[in-house]
Amino acid sequence: MLFSAKSPRNIIFTAASAFVLQTILSGLVFAQEGVDAARLSSAKEQARGLAFAFQSAAAKMMPCVVTVLAKRGDVDKVLDDLDLLDEDSLVDFNIGSGVIITADGLCVTNHHVIKGSKGIRVRMADGRQLLGKDVLSDPSSDIAVFRISTKEPLSAAAIGNSDSLSIGDWVMTIGSPFALDQTVSVGIISSQGRTINGLLEGQLLQTDATINPGNSGGALLDLNGELVGINTAIPTTSGQFQGIGFAIPMRRVQWITSELIEFRRVRRSKLGVRVEPIPQSLAEELKIPVRGGVQLTKITANSPATRAGMEIGDVILELGGQKVFTPADFLSLVEQLPADRAYPIKFLRDGKLQTLEIQPVVRE
Repeated sequence: MLFSAKSPRNIIFTAASAFVLQTILSGLVFAQEGVDAARLSSAKEQARGLAFAFQSAAAKMMPCVVTVLAKRGDVDKVLDDLDLLDEDSLVDFNIGSGVIITADGLCVTNHHVIKGSKGIRVRMADGRQLLGKDVLSDPSSDIAVFRISTKEPLSAAAIGNSDSLSIGDWVMTIGSPFALDQTVSVGIISSQGRTINGLLEGQLLQTDATINPGNSGGALLDLNGELVGINTAIPTTSGQFQGIGFAIPMRRVQWITSELIEFRRVRRSKLGVRVEPIPQSLAEELKIPVRGGVQLTKITANSPATRAGMEIGDVILELGGQKVFTPADFLSLVEQLPADRAYPIKFLRDGKLQTLEIQPVVRE
């Protein structure tokens, strides 16, 4: 039945419809407010949980992080006469950070922090000042170790698994930027496998957690409060942090420190080859990723590669059971292989998968 616009029944229908519509919309608004309130409550709980994770991780690591003050080589004063409480005397030191990794006082820092120094003093998290001794360092990796002189056991960092890190993982840094002890910053793993050609050997972790002068040698830790890297460098045009920092992965740090302690130097292995990235055309022909291996472009005479039967043009896919992706990845893997046995090396030659045994030698 049709009604005219002037019909009272139509007016009543319209009013009723408006009331129903308003009721429905009001219900939707109330429901939306309820959803927003629930989401807000959940977000707050998640934020509190993340803050608690940061607090717990920092509290676990902070007692293990020290300020390293390395007496500059051009300073004539006796180390004990230098007053660390006097800001003017801080110019007599190279200032960095360090992390205690054993209870008997073994401390790791950067080579560039202690390079050329005439003595080391550390400022502990509790304010005590102790001397450092027995310094050993490896310039190529920018890692140095020394012992903190004390008869009391010290808090040592829990060592984490740097190989388990993924891009996007939360990490924290603790150190002494600008001599401000126990400074904590937070960020994520921005990338992995970075290299700094001509400056450092090995692959690095990239992070956007703040690293400034004085953070060098400090801790990069995960949310478990475990040490996953040692901060080492920043690319900068201003001398200060600009969003990118680099840390040495803990697996590499452990290898370097064990070599230094046992042999007082780092023994690096070699195969006598030069490798380059796989050209895209070759990768397409072999049906493998461009970053799915490396191509052998040079072989040194009478080298492990020669004795193993490797040939120029071979595309190396695996070494010692570990996959190879890039030249930097390959070189980092080779240098850490103990040179006391042979390892299987898988490669493609003329499109066919082959395996040989190759035994590295120590670089002189």
